[in-house]
Amino acid sequence: MLNNKYLQIVGGFFALTLGILQGIDWLFKKYEIDNYYFNLILIAIFIVLVVGLIYYFYSLKLKTNKKSYSKSILLKIFLGLFIFVSFLFIANYFYNINKQNSILVNDEIPKIIKLYDEGKVSKVFSSVKKLLTVYPNNEILKNYFNKSSKYVYLKTDKSNIDVSVMYNGDSLYNYLGKTPIDSFLVPNLWNSHNLKLEYNGLLYFKESSDNHDYIFPDENLNIPDNHKVFLGRSFNRMWFQGLEFNKINISPFSMSKYEVSNEQYQKFVDDGGYNNPKYWDFPMNVGGITYDFNSTTKKFVGKYGKSGPANWSYGKHPNGLENHPVTGISWFEARAYANYMELDIPNVFQWLYASGAGVSGIYDAKVLSNSNFNSNQMRNVFDQRGSNEEINNIAGNVKEWLTNPFGENNIEYSILGGSFLEPSYYYKNYSSLPPFDRSIGNGIRLINNLKKNRNESIDKKIIPDFYRDITKEPDVSDDVFELFKSQFDYKDYPLNTNIVISDSFQEGYTLETFSMVAPYESKEKLYGYIIYSNQYKDKYDPVIIFPSASAIVRKTDEFLTDNLLNNFKYLIDEGYAIIHPIYFNTYSRERIFNSWVPDESEEYKEMIIKMGMDYKRSLDYIETRNDFNFKNLSYYGYSLGSRYANFLLAIDLRAKSAFICSGGLRMQKPKKEVDEHYYLRRVKTPIFHIVGKLDGTLGYEDIFIPWKKLVGTNREDLITLELEGIGHGIPRDTIIKYHQGWIEKYSVN
Repeated sequence: MLNNKYLQIVGGFFALTLGILQGIDWLFKKYEIDNYYFNLILIAIFIVLVVGLIYYFYSLKLKTNKKSYSKSILLKIFLGLFIFVSFLFIANYFYNINKQNSILVNDEIPKIIKLYDEGKVSKVFSSVKKLLTVYPNNEILKNYFNKSSKYVYLKTDKSNIDVSVMYNGDSLYNYLGKTPIDSFLVPNLWNSHNLKLEYNGLLYFKESSDNHDYIFPDENLNIPDNHKVFLGRSFNRMWFQGLEFNKINISPFSMSKYEVSNEQYQKFVDDGGYNNPKYWDFPMNVGGITYDFNSTTKKFVGKYGKSGPANWSYGKHPNGLENHPVTGISWFEARAYANYMELDIPNVFQWLYASGAGVSGIYDAKVLSNSNFNSNQMRNVFDQRGSNEEINNIAGNVKEWLTNPFGENNIEYSILGGSFLEPSYYYKNYSSLPPFDRSIGNGIRLINNLKKNRNESIDKKIIPDFYRDITKEPDVSDDVFELFKSQFDYKDYPLNTNIVISDSFQEGYTLETFSMVAPYESKEKLYGYIIYSNQYKDKYDPVIIFPSASAIVRKTDEFLTDNLLNNFKYLIDEGYAIIHPIYFNTYSRERIFNSWVPDESEEYKEMIIKMGMDYKRSLDYIETRNDFNFKNLSYYGYSLGSRYANFLLAIDLRAKSAFICSGGLRMQKPKKEVDEHYYLRRVKTPIFHIVGKLDGTLGYEDIFIPWKKLVGTNREDLITLELEGIGHGIPRDTIIKYHQGWIEKYSVN
């Protein structure tokens, strides 16, 4: 039989080899050693094994009698072969692991770094997420996963709801499980994901949000055919151009995918709907006058005196247009038809929710590019163009009567969406008409409220009169403006700026954090970031940044510096320094105002003044830097940063050029001393301004056009690039194409 010595030799070698391979595998992963050296070690161990076995059997042959030990020798040979084959399997296992690690180090991680540097956060998120299932302890992967991801939160009023998520850039949903689910990870982007909720056989698809909070319909309420269900939600803000609503709570409802057609309305007419008082809201007071059923309904006739819409003949809809939307109806008729169908017409907030028009400006360009505006004819109700959330023709075709009165006298009622006769910006604009108006273009869409005990106050909420034509408002005198401007002054005092240089920023670039005493009474310091390339030893041309509205929403500036490098790498690599102060009321700084929409509060006024002082004090510091060409200072702002340029470029003239995107002039009225248009009129800085004509966040007609008329910049120093088919999101390649050239035009050597 086998002797103990042989077992000790082969067992010891086997254990030693396994230990060596495990140790080498750990060592190579930790220090990312090239796979080439691992292969050399495998070959060396293999040679030692073969030589060791040959030597052992040769020695045994010399010492033993061949006959008496033949069985033992055979067993030893068999065991040796077994150890040899086992070694090959183990070696192959570790070889494949190390090969994978080599691929990770040499191929995958460089790809991820490159994608992140290019700002492709979604691809980084999905790639790293997959790789972490294979390499859960890799510190580089974990770092980039933290950079490319964020937590979003989910709250529902029911449990056992199936939840799936589709990440930005993906085409498939990933199942997360059943509620309650407190939070989950998504790409660190504004529009990061879509959510799919399934309950009682119904699917609910929701948009991207950092806080998902939904109320589900009552289970015993029927959902009409061809209706899209909208879950109950609380919105911190909803808006029109010029008007904002805060803290709006909407109960679940369903909305018809289609506008009411001529054929559907014909049934109401034929069933004697105009003669049945139970469908009508009379008696009703409008503008101090009380209207009754008998006298008022007699006014609602078509051609030849028969009851029906204004454009019908003899109480019949036009031939061949049965599937076109009914039009030429008053607010009263819209309400009567809804009562006849045992349904409702929407309120303003339900319409804004379903259309997306007052919730986000992200998808406006997509909706508007296919909508029926500026046309000479209507589309049929089944036409899917100009749709949002499966709601056909929500933009254009016919404008839709809503429940809410307008103005304190209640002499007009809301009607939204714009008609085929109107320009596309009507989609985002509020409009109202007298309830008796029966113009061609007035139509109807129905909803069903899916909560028995809902709060009905928003149905009757009065929409205040807010419209303001700033271009016709008088300017103030220069003396008065100097008083306005003096609000941003502060006493001169030593900067005493503290600078910290990051040791862990991206290779090839320097990140500085500066901090100083704020130029106003405050317990916190004014601080900010400076990024530049190490490839340049000459002076850098400085570009100062004012952020977009996300800076007011977010409570931290985590990952801001990485994003700055990614977004402005095209300038940094050309010798520019990016300076981003953390202004008052943004990111982690003290907050006194939680919106980017002006109002007449003292808080808004104070925010603007302190932001302006932070801007000027940051320039004071930049001007002291010997490594900056301060005479070539340029300003950059996107969205909110573009709007606040209206102030900043007027109160401080040190910027030699400005490059702004998706800006304009808000029509909301603040306190007079911080009203934007007084400042805009006195801006002299050369400006390059890029806007999308389909911008639903800062509208082209109501916000940009007044800006263009009033900006004080000499016309030879003003360029506006007005893009067709583009919304609030300006293509990055367009920005890159023009930005550096504009700065260079106003730079001096």
